[in-house]
Amino acid sequence: MSARARRARVTLQPRRLWSLRVSLSAGRWLIYALAVVGVIATTRSLVAPVRERVVVMSAVSAPDVSAQWFALTFTRAYLTWSADPSLHQDALSPFLASTDDPDGGLTSAPGSTEQVSWLAIAGERDGPEGEHDYTVAAATGRGAIRYLAVAVARGADGDEMLARYPALVGAPTAGRAGELDGADLPAVTNPAVVAVLERALHNYVDASAENLAADLAPGAEVTTVAPGLSLRGVLRLAVEPSGAVLATVVAADPQRDLFTLAFELMLAEVGGRWEITRIQS
Repeated sequence: MSARARRARVTLQPRRLWSLRVSLSAGRWLIYALAVVGVIATTRSLVAPVRERVVVMSAVSAPDVSAQWFALTFTRAYLTWSADPSLHQDALSPFLASTDDPDGGLTSAPGSTEQVSWLAIAGERDGPEGEHDYTVAAATGRGAIRYLAVAVARGADGDEMLARYPALVGAPTAGRAGELDGADLPAVTNPAVVAVLERALHNYVDASAENLAADLAPGAEVTTVAPGLSLRGVLRLAVEPSGAVLATVVAADPQRDLFTLAFELMLAEVGGRWEITRIQS
């Protein structure tokens, strides 16, 4: 007989009625169980939502070096003049358009001269529309220090340019410091941590790199200390809000001058022992 000639056959197998009832009942209870699990999961997500771990990273803005250089070089050209006004104008020409005041608004007394011996950025803040406002300290040949406020903006081509006329301002003010040794912070009380910190500080200040390495965690960040120092004592170990330890110590230089210094350290417990992960000033 050929395959086409074959006919499908149906085989009937007798089963007891109670086994059919059990099979149908088991399937029905399985559906009920899945439904209950779904309801519980939904209720839990409403009452206690699944917590998401959100990592927030704050971007640290790097200084605009080119804008700082612009402010410094402009200040030197602006505050340097001689009896020949054309020299002052030539020095300012890279910063001023031909239609601007060629002296930048400065008119020196007839026959007077001025030189700048050194310059430094004394203050910086962000201005409107992407401007950078710098306060430049300039030591002049007359023995005085002038403070010039220079507003630096970006032109259409992206190059630095003056946003407005400069201003002679007063020196930046500073608030008086309080407790420099962290006396207002809680002290480190764990004896094991204190022992590791004091040992690491002695080896760090004394530049004993081999001994210091025994207390450093793998990949620890360590700022280089000035050579020739020797630790005379640890004054205070305070815990900062960040969890870092503010260590206040007394160290002597090769001439036996004494300095009270502060260093910041971070620790981590690794394998049951405390190790230093960072030392910085």
